[in-house]
Amino acid sequence: MIYTLTMNPAIDYKISCDRFELNQLNRFKKASLHPGGKGINVSAVLKNLGIDSVPIAILGGFTGKYLLETMKKDYRLDLKPIWIEGDTRVNIKMMVEHETEINHDGPRVKDHIFDQILEMVSGLTKKDLLVVSGSAPAGQRDAYQQIAQLCDKLEIPFVMDTPGDLFHQFIDYRPFLMKPNLKELNDYLLMDLFELDEIIFYGRQLVFRGVKHLIISLGDRGSLYLDHEKALLAHPVEGAVISTTGAGDSMVAGFIAMYQLTQDAKLAFIEAVAAASATVFSGKLATHRDIQKYQTKVVIEEL
Repeated sequence: MIYTLTMNPAIDYKISCDRFELNQLNRFKKASLHPGGKGINVSAVLKNLGIDSVPIAILGGFTGKYLLETMKKDYRLDLKPIWIEGDTRVNIKMMVEHETEINHDGPRVKDHIFDQILEMVSGLTKKDLLVVSGSAPAGQRDAYQQIAQLCDKLEIPFVMDTPGDLFHQFIDYRPFLMKPNLKELNDYLLMDLFELDEIIFYGRQLVFRGVKHLIISLGDRGSLYLDHEKALLAHPVEGAVISTTGAGDSMVAGFIAMYQLTQDAKLAFIEAVAAASATVFSGKLATHRDIQKYQTKVVIEEL
């Protein structure tokens, strides 16, 4: 079974403005609320692909209840909540020509709550897959390290999709998949990589340290896949960008879904790129139909 864990979920409040000026009254014409949280998004896209998962999330307050109810109503997902004091955070996604994100840190998670998470992970087996995504919760800055250590000890395959400053917590514990963008990779390496051959060289250092599958998002240059044998470049798919929110999570879900079916990394990479493209160009989490539409548009170059 696939389990997804979102330790710092959110409600995304998306607004669209014609213009924005500091120190002035600004108005927006369009607004919408969306359940947020990277692991939750992964489970939602997996559901759209017909693959079951168990989505677990730390929730709190009236916003947590809203998220729980909305996931059930709109995505047919039964979140397994771990309830805490405080409210699940609300993040702002503002579109004014380009998308700007204003994210809250989120509520504090106490030690006894995090112990419940570790107990849950201890109950998984080698046949399961754990996907942990997003920022670490306040009060648990070494959360990813503790979970990765436990997964490594129990030989549980795991995926961690986090900001670059957290890579050091888990990279040596043999994650099944990592999906940094180039900025996150540069943040971790304390470098300013740009040329493709340099990205491949230093990306492979992560593979040598134990990462089984590595996907690096290169923005308008596409995406790069690396493992011990292959280096694959997916050229950017053409289309009108509506929103990038959830694109990375869709990419993770697409890769996991296809790899489970085929054990073929190249096919899984194509599915990952198609899923990310479907989300970016539709403005909502990728559906099976949209992913199929973009599969044939993904061009892969073997490097």
